[in-house]
Amino acid sequence: MIRRPGTYKKDVGRLLEKQTKEYVTDEEREALLARIIKKQKVSRLILTDPSFLGVPAWMLNGGRIYQNAGRNTGELRELFRQNRCELFLGIRNPATFVPAVFQSQTQKTWEEFTGGADLLNLRWSQVVKDILADNPDCPITVWCNEDTPLIWPKVLKKVAGITSTFRFAGEHDILQKVMSEQGMQRLENYLAERPELTEAQRVQVQSLFLKYFHSEEAVEEEIDLPGWSQHFVDDMTDVYLDDIAILERMPEITFIS
Repeated sequence: MIRRPGTYKKDVGRLLEKQTKEYVTDEEREALLARIIKKQKVSRLILTDPSFLGVPAWMLNGGRIYQNAGRNTGELRELFRQNRCELFLGIRNPATFVPAVFQSQTQKTWEEFTGGADLLNLRWSQVVKDILADNPDCPITVWCNEDTPLIWPKVLKKVAGITSTFRFAGEHDILQKVMSEQGMQRLENYLAERPELTEAQRVQVQSLFLKYFHSEEAVEEEIDLPGWSQHFVDDMTDVYLDDIAILERMPEITFIS
């Protein structure tokens, strides 16, 4: 079952707030789950909300990306402690993520938002380590937003808990956003004619088509922030790539690449 955040956000937020101030009973936890699921039989419930890590306007508070991510996910986990939980995190190059988050909020100026953070030392690996420390019993899966067009079926299967060769309707929806219409049609025809291809081979084919038929508008971003240049963005990206290498070597997590 996948629920829209609007159907549970207030209830979850209310209990999280109560949990920080006083005791939340098992009956209240069960009631929360019952309100979300209603009367349906569910083997797996998927809840998703960017604010689970923290409030966007405070993303760089303390000079790091989401310094309270461990605590916040730990408190969320505590709300559902009667159930087995898994955590999933899509990460993104801070060179494009920081500007996007800044523009999504209106509470702070650029100087207030960054708060003196060293933008060349923002590491998702630290966020993941914090989450691991506060959620030792939760499997964690991580992937890069930039890879999503090519790995979306893998992400969907992992989140849904499916291990078979099941194919999702709409598994090319994200790929379609970054490819020309002509390229997408040719790709779908090519794959339809070759159902025997393995998952790895399908990804290789998609990658090749994307290389030749990508949409320039979809894959390039304009960044207009004080003191930012292409050189600065390149330096931030190099740090991000090094950080990805750290995450790929972490045995405690599953990294989808």
